[in-house]
Amino acid sequence: MASMDEKYDTALIGILQNEGQIAKFLDVLLGFLYRRTDFYRIMKSENDKLGFPPGVAMKLLMNIFKKYESLAAQDEVKRQKLLQERAAQAQASSTTSGQAAKETPTSTNVTTTQPQQSPAPKPQQPQSPPPSQTASSGKETEGTKETVAAEKDKESEGRGDKAMDVDGEDKGKDEGTDEQERLQKEFQANPESYNGAVRDNYSWSQSITDADVRVKVPKTVVKGKDVKVDIAKKRLSVHYRGTDGGWEEGVNGDLTWEVRPEECMWTLSPGQHVHINLEKKEERWWEGIFVDEPKINTRKIDCSRSITDLDDEAQAKIEEMMYNERQKRMGLPQSHEQKQLDMLRQAWDAEGSPFKGQPFDPSAISVDPSGVIKMK
Repeated sequence: MASMDEKYDTALIGILQNEGQIAKFLDVLLGFLYRRTDFYRIMKSENDKLGFPPGVAMKLLMNIFKKYESLAAQDEVKRQKLLQERAAQAQASSTTSGQAAKETPTSTNVTTTQPQQSPAPKPQQPQSPPPSQTASSGKETEGTKETVAAEKDKESEGRGDKAMDVDGEDKGKDEGTDEQERLQKEFQANPESYNGAVRDNYSWSQSITDADVRVKVPKTVVKGKDVKVDIAKKRLSVHYRGTDGGWEEGVNGDLTWEVRPEECMWTLSPGQHVHINLEKKEERWWEGIFVDEPKINTRKIDCSRSITDLDDEAQAKIEEMMYNERQKRMGLPQSHEQKQLDMLRQAWDAEGSPFKGQPFDPSAISVDPSGVIKMK
């Protein structure tokens, strides 16, 4: 993890140990940004020199969170792969030991009176089998050949046009598919090309709602004024200042699908790359950033969606389902049951209730599936 800076770990560990909880630790960090920076200040016009446009600060946080979330997922994949390799090695070792034990002679008490050097045995002429046996073997061989030929004919008929001679078998498509899968696995292992790809002068990754493009720049490009980024609905161009002072092209092409330019943003990592965050106009998986680049297979990427990518109503519904599932496992009332109990508790001690003044006892009341309340 070369990109991770560990020089602040001692100070951060001290803060975490002092606070004791992750939530409080994060509150300290964000509180610092609130008190000492313009991180939470909203720019009201283009002339404002402090703050961020609406929503940009949140996007910065989400991009950094997704970066380390992706790294954590890759670490888990590597850990599982290592465990599987160790298990396979252990199984192979035990199998080898078992085979060696079977091949070891069971008797070692055999003696011999032959001298150490014995004359070479005379070569023996191969004995011809009896005529009857030879004829029988020949018939079996012919019958076997006929059976194999018949089976091959059946397989060829089942495959239709796909059946080909061994020497002339068309493997081009399979080899291309295998190569594509291999490349996609490499892309998935890189946070900067997760669900995307690596190209000559840029890389890109994506979620269902946005895409991130990183365009390489020379080490001499260290300031924002050395970069020009133009984002249109369906076009992206990045230019940077070369060593001779002129402008050089990083990328310039038509996007595969439309974006929302007013919600897109870019930042410069000095001497490394220009990071452009593209907000997709439609929620869909892209096969490429530019229309003229090689396409990826979207069936080979991680199409799972983070809960933060959903709208507020969907997030609330999922959280409610998760809460109900936890309550059910612990034998506690679910959200709808809790609402019923709260209503019953209010009615229990209401004016005119026969239970007024008595402690609330939910076991004395039952609610059928239709919602009708009955006294036990």
